[in-house]
Amino acid sequence: MISLFFSVFLAAIIVILFIFWLIFMVDSVTRGHDLPTGRNQRKEIFKIISEQKTAQTFYDLGCAHGALAVRIKGKFPALSVYAIDMGSVRIFFAKIRAFVLRKKVNFICADIFNVDLSQADIVYTYLWYDIMPALEKKLQKELKPGAIVVTNTSSFLNWKPIKEIAPPDKASQKVNIETLFVYRKE
Repeated sequence: MISLFFSVFLAAIIVILFIFWLIFMVDSVTRGHDLPTGRNQRKEIFKIISEQKTAQTFYDLGCAHGALAVRIKGKFPALSVYAIDMGSVRIFFAKIRAFVLRKKVNFICADIFNVDLSQADIVYTYLWYDIMPALEKKLQKELKPGAIVVTNTSSFLNWKPIKEIAPPDKASQKVNIETLFVYRKE
């Protein structure tokens, strides 16, 4: 009797995990642009955060499944981390990741253009090129002076970066893939 119960329980767990995996895969395929920030770029972002001695808030705009936000919270536990994405499925999986890893990240399911960023000290994005002009205007309008913005691959048209960090891979450098553009709000 116990072995039958255990078998049914195990089968139910496997089915639930399969359903979660299927939802995760469908979301990744249909929602597009779900590229994780590379290891070298993550290290560079950690350096940038470390250099900002007074930074208290970090925003990841378009956080997808929350991998970077959770890693940042793990590396900088005193930093308030906000991770925003429009996809409720992505936010759901991000919250699961944070719960399992016991990291307090503020995941928000919202359009980044409807979120107040006036308290942000550091903002990170890895978003589509076509979003960047509107995002540039929003950040120029809302961010406080001295705030740092790091964009991955896509850059702003009118805002001059204070630093560009190219990936070590020469092939990626030719097309700016994973090049970090660092900006400071004046």
